[in-house]
Amino acid sequence: MKPLTLFFTLFFIGTLMRGFSQSKIHPLENVENLQKTEKRNLLVFLHTDWCSYCKTMQNSTFKNNKVQDLLKEKFYFVALNGEEKSTIAFADAVFTYQPTGVKTGYHELALALGSSAGQVSYPTLVLLNPKHEIVFQHTGYMTAIDLLKILEISNIVEE
Repeated sequence: MKPLTLFFTLFFIGTLMRGFSQSKIHPLENVENLQKTEKRNLLVFLHTDWCSYCKTMQNSTFKNNKVQDLLKEKFYFVALNGEEKSTIAFADAVFTYQPTGVKTGYHELALALGSSAGQVSYPTLVLLNPKHEIVFQHTGYMTAIDLLKILEISNIVEE
């Protein structure tokens, strides 16, 4: 790889991850084991690499200190790329990438969690209880203030 290409690749990856730098992001596959130790609600942020509103949320909403603290203390937080190509086992099911064209497609789990009328829009926030039941779903950009309201009223976990 040419040095300039490598630089831009690393810069791009760093820019994408900077929005989540202080939030604890859990791999979805680990959440079920974590639930055995401590029951928590799960917040899933469905996004794509090309979504400008997703990037804005990463760089504003998820950088808010109160949002980060609440996510770390009370939730399991997962960021799931809706075009993820790897197979994911979650909630006793296996989800895979489904191509829809030469360079297009979707991940079945993004569709399962974030679909409305059989389609997913980005960004989408999905709140699941420890039993992996969807208790809240929001499509579109959400400010830190609005997300805090949702997180604060939903941080109680029923056994």
